[in-house]
Amino acid sequence: MAGVADRIRTILEERGWSERELGRRSGFATPSQLNGVLRNLDRDEGAVERATLKRIARGAEVSERWLLLGEGAPGDEDAARGPTSRESARPHMMNAIGFDDALAEAKRREPKIRAHAWEAVAGSSRYILRGIVTPEDIIKLARVAEELADPARIEAALEAQTARVRELEAQMAREHAAKKAAAAKKATAPKRGARGR
Repeated sequence: MAGVADRIRTILEERGWSERELGRRSGFATPSQLNGVLRNLDRDEGAVERATLKRIARGAEVSERWLLLGEGAPGDEDAARGPTSRESARPHMMNAIGFDDALAEAKRREPKIRAHAWEAVAGSSRYILRGIVTPEDIIKLARVAEELADPARIEAALEAQTARVRELEAQMAREHAAKKAAAAKKATAPKRGARGR
């Protein structure tokens, strides 16, 4: 059975790429680094970190599962991979199936979490979470959102900033008035050494 190195060489052959080109596409520090990876894979597939192989899969725009395990086809989409340059870079529901059910269950389990937190989680998390989403995951996010996106907390912070701005404006006005008064006093004061006639 063909190994990972063989599958990488198949990619190079089918696409007409050099090792340097795939190394560049994979974001290696030096494009020739792929040659070293292939030599290590030929000796011992366990000698190469999985993260390195994932980078190669992304650079080659092939399925990680196919590259790492030889299962499926090179063009299969990995559920946890996210979009490649060939796919839309726009946010899309990675968890269209399962997210809403997990959200409903999370709300049922934690009724004390306020509505603004659930809205924050529902508004963004479905676009960034990958893989299986559990109610526990959503509850954790909602607790963070409850603290960070709390309308009362945000309003208090804005009021504190507004008060500080008013304080600084008043201080600047006092300093400006003091400078203006000092300049006026200096202008009306008799000059030293001036002789009267």
